[in-house]
Amino acid sequence: MNRHWISRIALSLILATSVTSACATDEALLQILLKNKSITQEQYDALKKTGQEKQPATGTVAAKRLPAQDEGLVDLLLANGVITQEQYAALQVKNADEKAKKQEAGEAKVTLADGLKFKSADGDFQAQVSMYAQLDAATYSDNKTDYADGAELRRARLSLSGTVLKDWDYKMEADFAGVATSPATNDKPGTSNSVVVTDAYLRYNGFRPASITAGNFKVPFSLEAVSSGKYLTFMERGLPFAFLNLRSLGGMVSTNGDNWTVAAGLFGDTVTQQNNDDEGWGTAGRITFAPWFQKDRVLHLGFSGQYRVPDANGDNKKALQTVRFRSKPESDVIMDDLSGTGSLGRLVDTGSIAGDVNDYALLGVEAAGVYGPASLQGEYIRATVGRVTKNDLAFDGYYIYGSYFLTGDIRNYKADKGVFDIIQPAKPFKLHGDGWGAWELATRYSALDLNDADVKGGEERNVTVGLNWYPNSFVRLMANYVHVLDINSGKHNNEDLDVFQVRTQVAY
Repeated sequence: MNRHWISRIALSLILATSVTSACATDEALLQILLKNKSITQEQYDALKKTGQEKQPATGTVAAKRLPAQDEGLVDLLLANGVITQEQYAALQVKNADEKAKKQEAGEAKVTLADGLKFKSADGDFQAQVSMYAQLDAATYSDNKTDYADGAELRRARLSLSGTVLKDWDYKMEADFAGVATSPATNDKPGTSNSVVVTDAYLRYNGFRPASITAGNFKVPFSLEAVSSGKYLTFMERGLPFAFLNLRSLGGMVSTNGDNWTVAAGLFGDTVTQQNNDDEGWGTAGRITFAPWFQKDRVLHLGFSGQYRVPDANGDNKKALQTVRFRSKPESDVIMDDLSGTGSLGRLVDTGSIAGDVNDYALLGVEAAGVYGPASLQGEYIRATVGRVTKNDLAFDGYYIYGSYFLTGDIRNYKADKGVFDIIQPAKPFKLHGDGWGAWELATRYSALDLNDADVKGGEERNVTVGLNWYPNSFVRLMANYVHVLDINSGKHNNEDLDVFQVRTQVAY
């Protein structure tokens, strides 16, 4: 068969199927072209991989070049002399007309691989429906206090996020496992679920790489605080997060590069908070830098700062302002029988700090490193409280932990966002196969000191050991053992505690 007839066959099949790229290539056509030596074996293989692989190095093809990453079959046939320039131009016009018709018809692309995603034909509009849920159970050793074993729906979140006209991002997320205190029998604290808005914001990206965000969202402070709860190495954040309110209403300006981020904003109260006097306000900022980052080699550094004026506590200007720091022992299920304390399982608690608090400031330092399947991460947070009638106060806390993937997997770091992301097992679990998913072993040491001057909130040190199994990117099973090393001062002075807790998580 001569080249003239090869050209006719190729052209007629292309016109019949509207083939413009390797991802839509008819395999029978490719086999004909290969058999008749109109394309090489290397070109055939490259086209079958749908253009997702990069072009191999120069010299792998003797006579005919391979298609580039964005080059389709029509371009390749023109380059190899199978079709004429006039035929190529006619096909380009036809394909442009087809694309315009699809855009005019408003056809949208729907994918299910990572949440339910919708995208308009022109790419101007995008939307994604996502969810994740966590079911926890925990048991506690009894010492001085009768801690209540139990189970809870830790988080059950449904979100809608997307883009409008390319420059406007939005997100709306609600947690159906929100917890509100409610009366309980026998003078013991009780809880009931309520719907709580977590994220509700609009972001403008027209000044790229800078963006402006307004609404209710995470305050830019601390590596683990800005990280999603579904990606944390342990079931709960460490003790130092007693100082933080993760989300607030406000506005933020942020920018980033390939390996750095900068964000700063002005914030009020949370979206669900209502006050009968002046609302508290504050500023916060975070800077991250990754001087060394590859897929299996990462060095992350970060610094955060926050200044806040607390809410006025009363119906008139004479009311004293106060602030309170407290923490559970890295377990959320825990409850106790200390009626009237309002501690609800919090082993260290400053109570409402007296002395008419003017303001308080937080300083945070963070670092993390990844070397293959091994990683280290740590943070230090210091809080200073300014008072009118009494001496100023200083509290602090820190954690450090290491993790190791027994299956050789690697923590997924996003250098342009300054956070760690979803774990994608190299070999997802298959019941009848060689995949076991990703298995991670981790241990953490954390400390929190809420003792200073006349405030004796307590000092606590914990050790946590965790085992995580990721069957795939959407399901995760966790087991944590927490041992409270000691508590110095406070209502739980000299009390020790052992916690065993497990979690089942699904995120889609």
